[in-house]
Amino acid sequence: MTSCKDKNAEPDFPLTKAYYAFRAFNPTNPSQPRNEVGFDTLTYRAEDGSTRVLSNRSIFFTNDYDTTIYVNVPADRILEGYLSSSKAQSVSIEVGLIDKSGAKQKQGYNLAGINSQNLNASTLVKVSLRRQVSAMDIREAN
Repeated sequence: MTSCKDKNAEPDFPLTKAYYAFRAFNPTNPSQPRNEVGFDTLTYRAEDGSTRVLSNRSIFFTNDYDTTIYVNVPADRILEGYLSSSKAQSVSIEVGLIDKSGAKQKQGYNLAGINSQNLNASTLVKVSLRRQVSAMDIREAN
């Protein structure tokens, strides 16, 4: 939705930044100096409303892997993300807005894990999150 002025069109909601924070966690195995933990599929909704997919990524690290993706809020104000991993013990997604000061305003969080005590288990763990951001939250962020 846009409101038209003389020779100028401005969106009703100013451009607002959102973030998607994804985390894959696997307790460190003391017999291994580093673990292979990654994600099979990581999906997030981009600023143009399209779905972006990253797949088959393996990362070697000591304890956990954490990434944050910054995008503009889609026109329908829906923030949604999906992460699946066959190598992590748990995965999480957090979505939110970035305010004028650059601070994160969390809108939603979801965590999923497996209950296996076997640190070498290769069980698929999936997490998804979908939040509609209110117009008031967008105005406050701007």
